[in-house]
Amino acid sequence: MKVFKIAVYSFLVSVSLWSCIPSYSAYPKEYNRAKADFPKQKAFVVNKELKKEFEILKHSDIYEIVEDSTHAAKITLHPMLTHTPPCGNPMIGSMLTVGLLPSGFPYDVSYSYDVAENSTTKNYQYKLQVYQSLWLFNIFRLGRTFSKQSGKALLGNYIASNK
Repeated sequence: MKVFKIAVYSFLVSVSLWSCIPSYSAYPKEYNRAKADFPKQKAFVVNKELKKEFEILKHSDIYEIVEDSTHAAKITLHPMLTHTPPCGNPMIGSMLTVGLLPSGFPYDVSYSYDVAENSTTKNYQYKLQVYQSLWLFNIFRLGRTFSKQSGKALLGNYIASNK
């Protein structure tokens, strides 16, 4: 019985050490410092049931999201397409070195939505680049979630396309 407990505890400790902490970054890196220093349009999101897409739009801070659809532009979100590398080989280095060797994955996200206002509809389409880092020391970078960093990438793309 004692050997079984030691085996179970050893397994749990090794699994917890192998799990590296993910952190995300928007690319290009300048987008991480992008600020929405322009007047924000009031917008009502029609299909909030697309939770990931809605969270990204909220974190982008491009629009002032309101709950009342009167006197606000109406945004219809489209399902985003996420493209990731086909294999997880870069993770192996982090797992074998207990998270001391960083590894990462690029995410290419196709994000689009429509803005309807005054009987006109405009479609916005963006290619967002987000990079996921797996590393033990990402524990000091908590809060850099996929939706927050995708929101920064969306804000950066929005600013760059409206210059």
